[in-house]
Amino acid sequence: MKKRTKQFFLYHHRIGLGYILLGLIFVALLTFLPTISPNGLTESEMNSAIAASELETNFMQTGNIIDLPYHTLQKASLHFFGLSLWSIKLPSIIIAVFAAFFIILLLNRWFKNDVAVIASILTTLSTAFLFLAGNGTPIIMYVFWLALILWLGSKIVGNDHVHPLLVITLFLSLALSAYTPHLFYVTIAIAIAGITHPHLRFGLKQLNLGQLILCFSIFFLTISPLVVGCFVKSDNIRQLLFMPDFSIGGFVQNISNAFAPFFSFSLVYNSVYLAPLFGLATVVIVIIGILASVGKMFTSRNTVVSLLVIYAIIISGLNGNVAISIIIPIAVMTAAGIESIINKWYSLFPENPYAHLLGLIPLITVIGMITISSQTHYVFGYHYAPRVVDNFNDDLVIISNHISTDTPIVVTDETQNANFYRLLSKYNDYKIISAVDKDTTEYAAFRPTKADNFTLKEIITSPKSRNSDRLYIYSKDTE
Repeated sequence: MKKRTKQFFLYHHRIGLGYILLGLIFVALLTFLPTISPNGLTESEMNSAIAASELETNFMQTGNIIDLPYHTLQKASLHFFGLSLWSIKLPSIIIAVFAAFFIILLLNRWFKNDVAVIASILTTLSTAFLFLAGNGTPIIMYVFWLALILWLGSKIVGNDHVHPLLVITLFLSLALSAYTPHLFYVTIAIAIAGITHPHLRFGLKQLNLGQLILCFSIFFLTISPLVVGCFVKSDNIRQLLFMPDFSIGGFVQNISNAFAPFFSFSLVYNSVYLAPLFGLATVVIVIIGILASVGKMFTSRNTVVSLLVIYAIIISGLNGNVAISIIIPIAVMTAAGIESIINKWYSLFPENPYAHLLGLIPLITVIGMITISSQTHYVFGYHYAPRVVDNFNDDLVIISNHISTDTPIVVTDETQNANFYRLLSKYNDYKIISAVDKDTTEYAAFRPTKADNFTLKEIITSPKSRNSDRLYIYSKDTE
């Protein structure tokens, strides 16, 4: 009976087909969703684009080394594709693809294939992950580095034949992750574990002296610009490890603010995050996973998850962006919940393969409903939740659609986000002026102006209901 069941093509190839379908959907969503929802840029994305554009080859002299790997990629994107929504978000899209890949690999290390593919779908197509993929800031690096480091660790720990390339990649990843604020604590934790944990010490002992010297050389060489940058610009140390004006009250408030939108099912917060980032159905599966893992708390998997949760909670008090790293524990506990549900169903019909197959149908239906619900929530929520929408600026889209490069744009020091709009001159050949001169016949401004011999010709508005007047077009009076 089992043999006949496995002859079904879809059943036999369900894992491969599941990953192919997930990959196609994920790439398709990342290709067009960031330009649809949210249709705009946050202030953090604008600042990230400014930081990337100002990145120079002599960064060790200037000390601009915070989030250096991400900003290097973003600078290349701006250079080749100009200043646009898509070019600003492209680095996050690329990194999100790799982050999703390493999450899938990690789940496959800890769970069976059928469980891993379902958990991967719920994680990578969730509102939280899609937001990260479409947000043009280095925040995606928290998920990427943690997923990569955990997967490499899972390949090394307990493996009697560790490939040297895996260890070299781990050392390189730890060094590069230190450029992301507050991830250096993860490097310190792993270094301590490497000294104290017998399995990790055993993995290192498998490397010969030359390989160890190579690993540590790569680590220190990669991290050297960070060290130099901290000496040149001492404020980097505060950004990488601490928080400005530390206080217990501010620390606790930061934690509360960081996690408030994640599981809020009734309130919409004034935040770039669309609450809830994790739907009620996903939370229920996570709770099932937690309950199923209670009796296995001291396994390596659950120990790592527990430490990640503690890290995300404590460090979010220093930097609210770290809270998003909770995605990794959520993915693992989602897989644990799915595993518990499947095992429970299989235990009811241990010798009936048809029951096993039929049991997957309602589970797949529920997963499909959760996924579609997440997509709907993501697309429409960022258009119709005013407290969230107000955090996104669609001026770049408006300028691209309505202003030609022949029309100067007035940008003064008093203009909000002035440094960002000046990038239009650097990357998109727009003429950015600080004042109207005698040769100007038409110009655009972000606020009503009073220029002699000019008349308001048009007001370009945003689809948003609030602050909808965005650009004022003036033309010179004809004599």
